Amino acid sequence: MEKWWLYMKFLWSSTNQHGVHSPFVFALVTKCFYNKKNLKIYKKFNADYKNLNKAKFLYRFVHYFEFESICIPENINSNYKLAIALEHQSNDIITYSSKIPKIKNFEKKQLIYFNHQSLKNIQEIENILKNSSNNSVVLIENIRQNLLVYEQWKKLKSNTAIRVSIDTFNWGILCFRKEQHKEHFVIRL
Repeated sequence: MEKWWLYMKFLWSSTNQHGVHSPFVFALVTKCFYNKKNLKIYKKFNADYKNLNKAKFLYRFVHYFEFESICIPENINSNYKLAIALEHQSNDIITYSSKIPKIKNFEKKQLIYFNHQSLKNIQEIENILKNSSNNSVVLIENIRQNLLVYEQWKKLKSNTAIRVSIDTFNWGILCFRKEQHKEHFVIRL
């Protein structure tokens, strides 16, 4: 019942591409979020419908940004891992077993992927945010897992290093674009 109510509140406050005035976010929404092409590569994913659409989104997201490296947790969903691996060479994917990745090169255009369990280590994540490059992106899975996770998400999006934050109900996206004014978007997928 609570998830249903949270989703209704999300729908009430969310928008689509028509409510976005940032060229960066508008392009992301129209070319990635709402790219509904049924790609043949999607047939490689496990047919678990609950995670299938999230895996498709993740594949489009990684494809859109063309990251130089990707940090993912060891316990990531197999469909999500496959979505990332289909788009990137395996030597560009860094799997971390601890709660927080040990990042050696902050200059690369990279995706730093956190699951909701990582948000317990907010200080370590904020240190990563402080050091990340302008073109890096942080993707957080399941930001509405519970109230504590959502509170941590809100704290991260208010971090001064973050210029663009996007809430898609299931995913939280943090971008560092120094050339852009700080803005938060709530966008339906």
